[in-house]
Amino acid sequence: MTKPLRLLLVEDSNDDAALVTRELRRGGYEPTCERVMTREAFVVAVTTRDWDVIVSDMALPGYSGLTALSDLRATGKDIPFILVSGTVGEAGAVTAMKAGAQDYVLKGDLSRLPVAVEREVRERSVRAEQARMREQLVMSERMASAGTLAAGVAHEINNPLAIAMANLEFVADTLERMSEEAREDERGRTRVGDWDGSSRLGVLEEPVRDAREALVRMRDIVRDVKLFSRPHDSKTDAVDVQRVIDSSSRMAWNEIRHRARLVKDYRPVPPVNANESRLGQVLLNLIVNAAQAMSEGHADRNELRVATRTQDDGRAVVEVSDTGAGIPKENLERIFDPFFTTKAVGVGTGLGLSICHRIVSEIGGQIEVESEVGKGTLFRLILPAARESQSVKAKTLRPTCGHKARVLVVDDEPAMGRALQRTLKDHLDVVTLTSAKEALARIGAGERFEVILSDVMMPEVSGMDLYQGIKRIDAEQAQRMIFVTGGAFTVAAREFLDRVPNPRIEKPVEATNLLAIVAGLVVPKGPAEG
Repeated sequence: MTKPLRLLLVEDSNDDAALVTRELRRGGYEPTCERVMTREAFVVAVTTRDWDVIVSDMALPGYSGLTALSDLRATGKDIPFILVSGTVGEAGAVTAMKAGAQDYVLKGDLSRLPVAVEREVRERSVRAEQARMREQLVMSERMASAGTLAAGVAHEINNPLAIAMANLEFVADTLERMSEEAREDERGRTRVGDWDGSSRLGVLEEPVRDAREALVRMRDIVRDVKLFSRPHDSKTDAVDVQRVIDSSSRMAWNEIRHRARLVKDYRPVPPVNANESRLGQVLLNLIVNAAQAMSEGHADRNELRVATRTQDDGRAVVEVSDTGAGIPKENLERIFDPFFTTKAVGVGTGLGLSICHRIVSEIGGQIEVESEVGKGTLFRLILPAARESQSVKAKTLRPTCGHKARVLVVDDEPAMGRALQRTLKDHLDVVTLTSAKEALARIGAGERFEVILSDVMMPEVSGMDLYQGIKRIDAEQAQRMIFVTGGAFTVAAREFLDRVPNPRIEKPVEATNLLAIVAGLVVPKGPAEG
């Protein structure tokens, strides 16, 4: 019985191509073959389609097997790559294997090719299964961390929520009484001097300020939770490591507060090249481990210190240290081994530090540890700096009495639409809708807007569907969309937001951030911006 094989063949000779496919058929395969001879054709084929194996000639006019191998590696795809050549010697074979080729086969002995293909296809399947299991282990460790911290997060949200609700209830009651007194004054039932509106308004300042601060705390907690809830996100970018430390320490606060004083010793560090969610997982794990190394009830005597600095070579350094029991020397060599733990049964999975080591290594960093029994432990992360990005001067909107740019807000939550309208109304002419279907109908009928603010996850017609619909009607209008998202909860939403170039704003929305992003679409470019 023949086995199907998706074959990408890099070969300029018709005769050699026929020999390769004939030998694979003799070996029990039925190859579906695409043949390419140029770099451009190879890159397109690799990036747009799936292949079981790539077989490449060593030398082609204007291209080579080693260059093709390098182009494959640049895509990050795991596809077995086998070189064939009529002249490759031992030195050439060694070079090819060091570059990442799985095997090389002489054209004079193509009978080895089916065997090599079978072995490499099988090993690729094993690698894929191992990668899936590693990802499951990472998720299991995250779930263990989430279980440990869930009670603390609930507690941290509950306090500011209680503050905000109490203060806003007081504000609502006071405003209701003031409104009633004002109406009575207008009806002439009291003298103007009997109603001191200024002092009554002054009473509201403190509760409004306290409520706002409480809501800011809640916003930060929600952002922290979202940071640790992106299990499938692997994109690397320039990351502010101190901001990630702040998020991680807030998430771990319930573990820290009864055990130690938290000290942050921040010295300047460059942005690091990392995935924010996974770096957060590393720092959260180190901070929780440091806290749990110290006994409860002695917070005044213990210290958990998180420090940042820049090395002479420009890399960022993060150190997490504690004044706990320390790690015995015989255990130091094993702490990064999977499933090794000194914690009590049910407290740790033994995967945390192993996963931390893998995450840090994958971004080109290092993780080091120093410990002394009875004095404490220090973990050190050495992380590669991100490439400098050109800063863009933020535009600003100013209130105007003349022509106002038109903005469409589409959100299925009416209160969210009203909130955005209140933020923008002094600067822009704002239309709010709760239905993406209605928005699509109005744009289809000819209405145009300088900016379209749209929620991503909506019933019936989502923000993603709205974008595609507007793009079919007027591609320029689709470019003017800004996505307002409370979190991409589905794979489709995450992939969509990664794919489209449009700006996005995370909920809860900050007014200054919203105005700056909207201004980027509304305010004309100056001469220097061309």
